[in-house]
Amino acid sequence: MLENFKTSAQIRESFIRFFESKGHTFVRSAPVVPQDDPTLMFTNAGMNQFKAIFLGDNPKGLKRVANSQKCIRVSGKHNDLDEVGRDTYHHTFFEMLGNWSFGDYYKEEAITWAWELLTKVWCLDQKRLFVTVYKDDDEAAKIWSRVSGLPESRIMRFDEKSNFWEMGDTGPCGPCSEIHYDRGDISTQEATYADPILGVNGANDRYIEIWNNVFMQYERISTGELVPLKAKNVDTGMGFERVCAILQGVRSNYDTDVFSPIIQKIAEWSGVPYDQGPDGVPHRVIADHLRSVSFAIADGALPSNDGRGYVLRRILRRASRFARLLGQTEPFLCRLVPVLTETMGQAFPEIKERGEFVAEVIRAEEDRFIRTLDAGLDRFDKMVNELGNTKTISGDKVFILYDTYGFPPDLTRILAEEKGLAIDEPGFEKAMEEQKKRARAAQKETVNTMASEGWVAFSDVSTRFVGYDLASCETKIARYREDKGILSIVLETTPFYAEMGGQVGDQGVLISKDIEINIFDTIKVNDTVIHRGKLAKGVLSESVMNGIFTANVNNELRVHLRRNHTATHLLQASLREVLGDHVMQQGSRVASDGLRFDFSHFNALTPEQCVQVENRVNQKIMECLPVSTKVMKFEDAQASGATALFGEKYEEDVRVVNVAHFSKELCGGLHVSNSGEIGSFKIISESSVSAGVRRIEAVTGMKSIELMREDSSILTSLRDKLRCKNEMILDRIEAVFENAKELERSLQAVNLELSMAAAQDVLQKPMVIENVSLYVSELKLAEDKFKNLLDGVQAKLDSDSVAILFNKAGESGSIAVIVGKNAQQKGLKAGDLVKTLAELAGGKGGGRPDRAQAGTRELDKMNAAALAVVDLVKGKLIK
Repeated sequence: MLENFKTSAQIRESFIRFFESKGHTFVRSAPVVPQDDPTLMFTNAGMNQFKAIFLGDNPKGLKRVANSQKCIRVSGKHNDLDEVGRDTYHHTFFEMLGNWSFGDYYKEEAITWAWELLTKVWCLDQKRLFVTVYKDDDEAAKIWSRVSGLPESRIMRFDEKSNFWEMGDTGPCGPCSEIHYDRGDISTQEATYADPILGVNGANDRYIEIWNNVFMQYERISTGELVPLKAKNVDTGMGFERVCAILQGVRSNYDTDVFSPIIQKIAEWSGVPYDQGPDGVPHRVIADHLRSVSFAIADGALPSNDGRGYVLRRILRRASRFARLLGQTEPFLCRLVPVLTETMGQAFPEIKERGEFVAEVIRAEEDRFIRTLDAGLDRFDKMVNELGNTKTISGDKVFILYDTYGFPPDLTRILAEEKGLAIDEPGFEKAMEEQKKRARAAQKETVNTMASEGWVAFSDVSTRFVGYDLASCETKIARYREDKGILSIVLETTPFYAEMGGQVGDQGVLISKDIEINIFDTIKVNDTVIHRGKLAKGVLSESVMNGIFTANVNNELRVHLRRNHTATHLLQASLREVLGDHVMQQGSRVASDGLRFDFSHFNALTPEQCVQVENRVNQKIMECLPVSTKVMKFEDAQASGATALFGEKYEEDVRVVNVAHFSKELCGGLHVSNSGEIGSFKIISESSVSAGVRRIEAVTGMKSIELMREDSSILTSLRDKLRCKNEMILDRIEAVFENAKELERSLQAVNLELSMAAAQDVLQKPMVIENVSLYVSELKLAEDKFKNLLDGVQAKLDSDSVAILFNKAGESGSIAVIVGKNAQQKGLKAGDLVKTLAELAGGKGGGRPDRAQAGTRELDKMNAAALAVVDLVKGKLIK
């Protein structure tokens, strides 16, 4: 093992430099929040950003690529969440080192270079290396034997389950070859390596997979048949944390310098020493979850109640719960963010640049969960009290604790066992599965671009976009498919802008001499521009679709889009001027009818700040500033002061949009050529999206004028109705409100007097028990009148008295108990009394010690409850 590769940073760098020496282009990690792949919740493999290339859409002509990709695996097929922290190698966030060949080299080079890096550069002990290949892949087995010199027994063959990689039911796939490392005692290797459980590919942490080489040579179609791909590709993935553990000579990934600085701080600040065994689970969970949550937030995700935001919230709350096990009752994870930025900020600058914002979002979410956790414990106690003689907490209640309060079932199980109870685990699993079904049903319908099946292809050229300069052009269809009357079309050349960066996709029409297709949306999936449309005229056929088309964008809508998009740039610059440089875009939607802009800020804007921002934008519109665009190198653009959108995937060359001397942003969208074209700008609303993120909605041009005209019309109507000048309207409205409040107070006073008078009839001839006056009445009043009566009774009741009222109103009944202060001190509590009476009457209820109420539908049982009152009160007083 070479000393030069001891730190994780050096290991990562050596991998990249090795493949650069083999002619590979280094490509930066894509965000963990995918921007153009609706099939993915999080980026979960290095190949995600190269999906389109595997199908031949490769406009840059990349042949050989290497990178270190940030990945999150917590849901769906790769759901490792429950295992994280309990073993040494499962993680929610991890880096995947990878090298790719797109129709260039194949098995020979991939295997040769893998062996060279592992044994010549990193100097791993060859006696500890094992190789697996697909059962029928004789080619790979022969190359391994020749390149490595490994005996045939250590080039092991496995079936589809272990050594055939598939993305899904359909799409690119192929045999794979994995490299495993033996971390155990060499003297027992011979007896264990072939064991199905204790050996290679078994369920153990001794023989650990460190690198998978996928030889993507087939496409599986819906019939299950494997069809050879035109070009053979290589897709490899190496677990960065695992190889660091091996090269650093430690048993656990958590003992590497990837995690150890974070774990050391957890131990130091919590006062709980780290243990490599079960007692260290909280430390490991917090260290892992901190990474996934922080990078997800830095790349644009935010905790919420649905989608990836819900998954993010679950991860964060799981970490917060483990922090509670370390005695932390205040936000804890947020304090660790600077430690993470120090260890990973050089490789991934975005985590350092956004560190303060990430920490603040985590702090706010932790603070919320700490309150929720306490509420959840109260809810658990109530559930236990409601069990009666039952000794099992039902699955639906376990799910409520999980879904509403973030209690995983193992926590509920521990709490239940402490009280001698069990939980209904099958019932919980059933509730979980029902939730998953609902989530799957709600998923957005997507277009499958990873499979060629169903597509009619005429050419394999990559789409050329000409929409910056043109709204119309001649073109041909590269490929298309029809599904339930909806056409998905890929053009060779297009003026249509695909939805990106918040700007919605263009609409328009495709026209040939034979047919007309209305395009209602343009989207981008895995870097492929897809025009979604419906046939408007003519008859669809392959020969017709292979003709010449004119692509026309709806230019009227596009003009509004340009105005609104440039307005968002002016808005962001104005917000930074008014609020501060911490303001960063968190998301946006630019449509023809308005714009929405989400930004980082932790307080609601004051009315004065909203006016300042709106005035600043309109000032820059009236200055008629020139708007220019320029293509620059990414690093040069950043150095020039251009603002980048975090979480966006930028290429080496980027487009910079500059509004003279005021705003400069990286942006691929459509814009006006002069700020004056926007016309005017009006804020509609300012609101909260989540902790630390605010939202402004606004309109421009004629939309803003229409809005102002509507406001003026409302103002005129108010002025006419109130018969006053504009400047007096607010005073008049306040006077009306105050008059209404005064009338309401007078009405309440009259109602109270009436109810007290009615109460006088109820509070007659008490029964005295142990110096406590007991009043019992049976009534038939409407619900609202019964409530007013209770207010009067409570106002008139003496301190040493108790009033119990039974009321029948239609098909429902009510029981109310009111207890005076001295009577309470003698042991009479309204809540306890009404609960017992409600059970006798077949109902439910509760309340405070001084006043409580219950309801029932079983009117025939109310008499039995009334007859039990005297004995019940005596029982409470005479103890």
